Amino acid sequence: MKRSIIFCALLMVFCSCSNDNIKAITTDYQGKWELYQMSGNIPNSETTGAAMEWQEYYLFNTDGSFTKSRTRNGIKKEISGSYLITKIQEDSFFELTYKTNSELIGSCYGSNKEELFILPNSKLSSTWKNCDGPGLEYKKTNE
Repeated sequence: MKRSIIFCALLMVFCSCSNDNIKAITTDYQGKWELYQMSGNIPNSETTGAAMEWQEYYLFNTDGSFTKSRTRNGIKKEISGSYLITKIQEDSFFELTYKTNSELIGSCYGSNKEELFILPNSKLSSTWKNCDGPGLEYKKTNE
């Protein structure tokens, strides 16, 4: 009987701690992240600001949902979905899952999923560059 009570108490402690950690991670990264730099496969091919091929941002909400917005040639397109923040060893990244497939999804897999690595300098980096896509870097805004 004592073992059962101790086991239940320990289980409750571990479950409550993991929920707190998830909430802390989510609130650290909620908000608007704007594209600030694009690069190609050629060395020193970085562009920033208005010189970039398009303007783009992600808006991450605390409920695990997000919106991605891209403006290109004066046309604004948006898509939304859900996200998880995953940590493998020391690396953390966003796993984005879109509701539908779209040209806005920057992915190596041709699916409705996308990944953004969380860099130590409080920036995000798209994994699309790993398969000949553009290198896309994002920074959090104060909006």
